[in-house]
Amino acid sequence: MSGKQSEEFKRTEKMTRMEYLFPVRFAVGWMFLDGGLRKAVLKPAKLDPNSASFVGGKLVNFLPHAGPFKGLLLMTLENRSLDVTFLTVFSYIEIIAGLFIIIGLLTRLAALGALAMSVGFAPAYWLGSTCEDEWQIGALLTAGSVTLMLTAAGRVWGLDYFLYKKLGDRPIANVPILKWIKLW
Repeated sequence: MSGKQSEEFKRTEKMTRMEYLFPVRFAVGWMFLDGGLRKAVLKPAKLDPNSASFVGGKLVNFLPHAGPFKGLLLMTLENRSLDVTFLTVFSYIEIIAGLFIIIGLLTRLAALGALAMSVGFAPAYWLGSTCEDEWQIGALLTAGSVTLMLTAAGRVWGLDYFLYKKLGDRPIANVPILKWIKLW
């Protein structure tokens, strides 16, 4: 082995599996960031109830498949201002969660939010012939979010590295169940 190859081998030998999660972190983060940006920034008409592009119509299609969320969704659909508020807040949460996952800031918490969004809309992945591959995207987002949350992937090539080095592990709250969910 030449000197350059030997040096490259030593460098890659020290790599951990965590570094290999960066593409997953970027892909999951991008899916959420892009989903929110498309609604809130690139085409704000999607959040305008007076527009033909308003995404509230998709919630109507989702209603029969809403499962445990049916009551909440029905209440949201019956109140137009609540409907618009929900969709706007959801879009901005997508943006924040996606951005935080990409830059590795509070990755576990952001991945928990991403997981809640992807699981919450899981029944909508089966809405028929117009969404043939939506279930695949949803399944991958769910699996990716769980992976990022459990592995603390933001500690490698992310801002969580600095938080972890300075503050150590921090739970969301010192409550029996929440103490197991770490922020970074």
